Amino acid sequence: MKSDHTVARIVRRQSGIVLLIALIALVAISLAGVALMRSVDTGLVVSGNLAFRQTSVQIADAGTEQAVTWLTSNSASLDNDVKAAGYYASRMDMCDLTGETDSTDDDAVWDPNGTAQSGCNMLAVAVGSESLVDGYMASFVIHRMCDSPGSPNAIQCSRLQGQAGSDSSSTKTGGSYGATPLSGPSQIYYRITTRVDGPRNTSAMIQTVIAL
Repeated sequence: MKSDHTVARIVRRQSGIVLLIALIALVAISLAGVALMRSVDTGLVVSGNLAFRQTSVQIADAGTEQAVTWLTSNSASLDNDVKAAGYYASRMDMCDLTGETDSTDDDAVWDPNGTAQSGCNMLAVAVGSESLVDGYMASFVIHRMCDSPGSPNAIQCSRLQGQAGSDSSSTKTGGSYGATPLSGPSQIYYRITTRVDGPRNTSAMIQTVIAL
């Protein structure tokens, strides 16, 4: 028969093992909880960034619409640059729209309150505030897809050439560059570039090509 002293010693040993197991389990549960919280936080950040990105694209559409409205309203005076409206009558290939080149003189200036660089000399125009969401800024530039300013009949331009005998609404059209061998009506291509800057350093650049 065991003495009272022996029984007490066994009980104490068993209590210590249970406490150790409980502590290990508690640590494991705590680590799992922290991992779950971090995973949820990461998911929220990703979802938020996607939402900001989608909003930027929608705002860029507003910039495109504003540019198209200006083009259609000024279709008779598109042979030369109209810098106040962000319109340039040539492609301006030397200009870097993204700002990724080493030469800052060739960068387009997207801040309408900025100053155009001497090399590129291209300044964007702000999208109307009524089309923007709080926290976002947007601006655009328009380029006529021609080698240089001037009458499109005297320079090389990218065109949408219609079939002979058809009107401008014909679906039987094809793209050509330079001389247009077909006698049907043609339309010149215009490239609209819109840049949107928003929260969390969100930045989107959308290009649209139209024919007028």
